[in-house]
Amino acid sequence: MAADPTNSEYALYSAPFSLYSMMALHTALLGPLTANARKPKSITLHFVHHKKNENLGEDYLVHVNPKGQVPAMTGGALEKPLTDSISITLHLAETHYPAMLPDEHTAVIRDLLERIHAIPGLSYSNKNPTAEMTKYNPSPVEEILQRTDISPEYRKALEGKLQFHNEINALAFHPDVVAKAHADLRTIFAEAVEHRQRSSGACDKDSNLPDWTFGRKVGPTALDSHLLPLVLRCLQRWAAALAKGPVWQKVMHGRPTVWDASMGPVEEMGEFMGW
Repeated sequence: MAADPTNSEYALYSAPFSLYSMMALHTALLGPLTANARKPKSITLHFVHHKKNENLGEDYLVHVNPKGQVPAMTGGALEKPLTDSISITLHLAETHYPAMLPDEHTAVIRDLLERIHAIPGLSYSNKNPTAEMTKYNPSPVEEILQRTDISPEYRKALEGKLQFHNEINALAFHPDVVAKAHADLRTIFAEAVEHRQRSSGACDKDSNLPDWTFGRKVGPTALDSHLLPLVLRCLQRWAAALAKGPVWQKVMHGRPTVWDASMGPVEEMGEFMGW
């Protein structure tokens, strides 16, 4: 994976199942749909296989993202690489999609984004850390640094990445850190729901448009582009597991919670008519 930051206006490095990559991609795809959008001439997408530690390769670590994470963004339009999803999102919103940072909600959006990204993602994404990981979560960088065939520049970059890991993720599975992460997420979700409720009064209930955090008239903001993948990551697995349980099966009999015509008449669904 050769990195050439001047080859296109923007080069976005991401991984399909990376939560933070989802946030950056969601911004890039929602942005052009917003009012007064000034769509970039080009955003070239580069796949980084972070499950195979491509994000720790020399080219990526030295030239793209010294944090060794995805996403990252380089390009001729940038003075320096953007090394996380919040900086990518804010740059795109400020430069190309102003409606994603509406003046009346900018302070709330920035505050919630900063608080979301202050929580270690590993603390709520990995449901089954080992007992050893709860004490210290190792980094693959430690093994790479044992090699004797790496360049001084690469070694320095790896040492910087390891320091970043130790500051953020080394204790991500410690019970106290996990408990704080979940508490902070609950507070954030509660605030987001409150903003949605305040905005819902202005919604057209018959519209097929989504209910964005600040209402349909405001439309999708930078906060929405990060909230959706965050909510799906945190709640989808929990809801799916409970939905398979025998109690919920008796409630909905394997059907979704919203009826549509393809299911047939409700009065013909005999399984709902008794225990």
